[in-house]
Amino acid sequence: MMPRSAFRLSCALLAAFAVVACDDDGPSGSDDPGLVVTPLFTGIAEGDTLRLSATLNGQPVAVTWESEHDSVATVTPDGLVTAVSGGFTPITATASSGNMVRSGSITVIPIPVLVSGTARTGLTGATGSQQFFKITIPAGISELKFTMSLGTGDADLYVRHGARPTLDEFDCAPFAGGNAEECTFTDPDAGTWYVLLDAFAAYSGVRLVATVTP
Repeated sequence: MMPRSAFRLSCALLAAFAVVACDDDGPSGSDDPGLVVTPLFTGIAEGDTLRLSATLNGQPVAVTWESEHDSVATVTPDGLVTAVSGGFTPITATASSGNMVRSGSITVIPIPVLVSGTARTGLTGATGSQQFFKITIPAGISELKFTMSLGTGDADLYVRHGARPTLDEFDCAPFAGGNAEECTFTDPDAGTWYVLLDAFAAYSGVRLVATVTP
C-alpha cells in the first residue's frame, strides 16, 4: 500500500498537471495581438490633426471612434483627430462586433497665450522652424496690434483670425526683412487671433507683443 504522504503528493501533482494541461487561455502571443490602436500614446500640438488606425490580429478592421473629451480633441468616424485645446483625452475604438474595445491616449500641447502689453522676449528659432501664439479678445475692441522687434536673423510675422496662419493663409504678413514687423487691425473681430513666427532664417533674441486697445 502507498504511504499516505506519497498518495497525497501524487494527487497534488496530478491536480497541477490537470490544470496546466487543460488551461489553453494563456497569453495570445505576437501572432494574435487583438485589437490595436496606432499610435497608442502620442502628443499633438493644438490645432494639428492626426490619423488613428485600428487593426485586429494585424489586419485593418472597421471600428467606431469616440473622444472622451471633445473640448480637448475631436475624432471623425474615420479616425482623424483634431487637437482643440491643451489637455489629455482617451480616444476609443470599438470593433464592429461591439465586444472589443481599445483606447489610444492623446495629449494636446497648448499654444502659448499672449497677454496684452506683456512681451514675449528672447524668442529663438532655427531656419524653417515655426512658433505659434494666440490671444482671445472680446467684441468692441477698437484696435489690435502685433509687434515683432529686436534680435538677430530673420523671422517673419503672420497673423490670422479664427485659425492658425499658414504661409499661404493669413490676414496679415508684412514680409519685411529682419525682425521689425507689425500687424494692426482696426475694429478687429472678437474671438481668437493666432500668430505665427516663421524662421525665414535662424533668429534669436526676438521680442513679440500684442496690444489690445479698448
